[in-house]
Amino acid sequence: MFKYIINSCLDNIQKCSLCGASDHRFHGLCEGCHADLPWLIHACPRCALPLPRHLSGLCSHCSNELPAFDKVQAAFTYSFPLSQLIPAIKYHRQPAHLGWLAATLSDFIRQRHEGRWPDALIPVPMHPFSQIYRGYNQAELLAQRLSHQLHIPLQLSLRKHRRTPKQMSLSLEARRRNLQDSFTVRSTAPEYVALIDDVMTTGTTVSTLARLLREHGCKRVDVWVLARTPENR
Repeated sequence: MFKYIINSCLDNIQKCSLCGASDHRFHGLCEGCHADLPWLIHACPRCALPLPRHLSGLCSHCSNELPAFDKVQAAFTYSFPLSQLIPAIKYHRQPAHLGWLAATLSDFIRQRHEGRWPDALIPVPMHPFSQIYRGYNQAELLAQRLSHQLHIPLQLSLRKHRRTPKQMSLSLEARRRNLQDSFTVRSTAPEYVALIDDVMTTGTTVSTLARLLREHGCKRVDVWVLARTPENR
């Protein structure tokens, strides 16, 4: 009973992570904030690129050339408040939001995933120096939480051994050149994996990693991200 009273008091102290309301039933969010998140409802079934409602099937990019990965699961479009929260997590050392974001993403994946589950979750790696400077790899923190919530093993089998300029400032072709020979596989990859990252923009990084994993024996590579940008830039 004493434990129950303490837990009840703690629940009453907690607030919605976005608006501060006392209602926080949805993994730390109130019902209104949870409903108002930029959910990705209509998207390309392969790369999760957001599409207008009148379009169906593969996007023009996947129709022209299928990506190296098999399927992307993205819960949100990269718009407010994700467009503010994710930079805060990455560049301003505010990883606390990853708690409710990971729980929300795991629920989304449970509802959408079909067939067998991946043998392992593999976070997109950072260069060790970059990770030391930031203090953590947000993709690895996200993968740790998803691993616990979905009961899928976490595997840190990818390593980024060459430090590269940030992708966001580069054109699509420059992004591809930028990542050449930047990653290595440190251990045997299982047959089916899901790559974990925070945001997918052009898909250049995950495509590079998917090809590398396939060269090391993977048969299927999915991509699970919090958010997908509205268009390939």
